[in-house]
Amino acid sequence: MNAEKKKRFLKWYKLSISLNSNYHGKIEECQNGYTIYMYKFEDFIDILNLLGQMAAQFNVGYGYEEDPNKITDYQITVIDFDESFQERSTQYI
Repeated sequence: MNAEKKKRFLKWYKLSISLNSNYHGKIEECQNGYTIYMYKFEDFIDILNLLGQMAAQFNVGYGYEEDPNKITDYQITVIDFDESFQERSTQYI
């Protein structure tokens, strides 16, 4: 994902989580895009739904210990997404 596309993705991600007051997660920029860390299954499903709507390409991980004092249950690394996703009615997942 190039820098401009990363900005657009971050905008949609922030809009999505602002609509969910119970969201507990964090996002970090990585070499290929963004990695999203979540602690609850409900947050994981919400982000998967967002990525499905965006026709995103992503990798999913479970149970990764980033730090011995901090365990995240779910991780999604977003590699790419369809910039014209708003113009289509089909959702992918």
